[in-house]
Amino acid sequence: MSVSLTPELERFLNEQVRSGRYSSKEEAVGKAVELLKEKDEDRGRRARVREEAEDSGPATEMTAQDWADIENEGLKRLRSGKSA
Repeated sequence: MSVSLTPELERFLNEQVRSGRYSSKEEAVGKAVELLKEKDEDRGRRARVREEAEDSGPATEMTAQDWADIENEGLKRLRSGKSA
């Protein structure tokens, strides 16, 4: 595959390799494509979550108890070492 870059992007890519962050242009471009793919997947997840939220009914105001429950759940997860 052949890819044409603007001079600015080519300078940036060369600097990334020169700095040692990536061992080759191919590695840097591969990482960029992986990040683009992740961003696209995140966009899809956000759209699904937004749709679920809209389908769940009208928004309700958070109560002090709701915030306390969220805080307690977060602390519980922190103590157990779980992220989700």
